[in-house]
Amino acid sequence: MSKSIYVAIGDSLTAGKGDRDPEGRPIGWALRLSRLLTARTGTPFEFVNRAVNRATIADVLAVQVPGLAASHPDLITVSIGINDIRGSFQREAFARGVDEVFGVAAATGATVATMTLPDIVSMLPLPAELLPMAKELMEQANAAIRDAADAHGVLYVDAWYADEVAEPAFWSEDRVHPNASGHTLIAEAFADLLEASSTLAGVGKR
Repeated sequence: MSKSIYVAIGDSLTAGKGDRDPEGRPIGWALRLSRLLTARTGTPFEFVNRAVNRATIADVLAVQVPGLAASHPDLITVSIGINDIRGSFQREAFARGVDEVFGVAAATGATVATMTLPDIVSMLPLPAELLPMAKELMEQANAAIRDAADAHGVLYVDAWYADEVAEPAFWSEDRVHPNASGHTLIAEAFADLLEASSTLAGVGKR
């Protein structure tokens, strides 16, 4: 039976933090997505997760992107940005980095999908006077993600407008990473995006 290769790159969100199996091993939305796609298409998905906790766009470029084409992926997902916001955020550098990541991913010939950052500003442990600045930085990061996605034909889930992220039931105890239910909702959003864009049937059949 033919199979599809799915490579996920990104930070702790993609690595599965906040969502563990009974043995304590991370699951996460990306692994859940691979299983969901297998169920929806009937084609087995070989899942490779390159995501690393605390990764920034520079880390993705330095560690996760090299050798990406050698994996012969049919599907690539990218989720990045929150750690850049938490650090010394430089809008232009971040935009260049996202553009490069998407460009390399798209050049593999795989279907590429990403997501914007969700609006979690109200949940951040910051003084009230700093919240507007945090929101502005997140909106700048999201603008860079959307622009680069449009430039390279990358599909994206616009999580910034997702109502679910405002619900306590979406989050794990740290209030930064989704719980199992939250990760499941993200996986479903990606699967629906792929299906709605008519690419789901073509994944693995390039």
